[in-house]
Amino acid sequence: MFFGFYPVAKHAVRIKGEPHELYDVMGKDAVLFHYQVTEDASSMQSQYVAQVRTWFESMWITISREIEL
Repeated sequence: MFFGFYPVAKHAVRIKGEPHELYDVMGKDAVLFHYQVTEDASSMQSQYVAQVRTWFESMWITISREIEL
């Protein structure tokens, strides 16, 4: 897994003359960190990957629910 601290910015853009708010991942210059699941599920790397997956899924579920409103 590669992980970086990508800032997310909300801003308005015009599409066909209408303003729309969107989220933009502003991470093209972010430093990436490499982690991988190892045979040892209790290793720091394995635990980190598991926790980041949980965070990522909850983050994007929250954003996608807001967009559906």
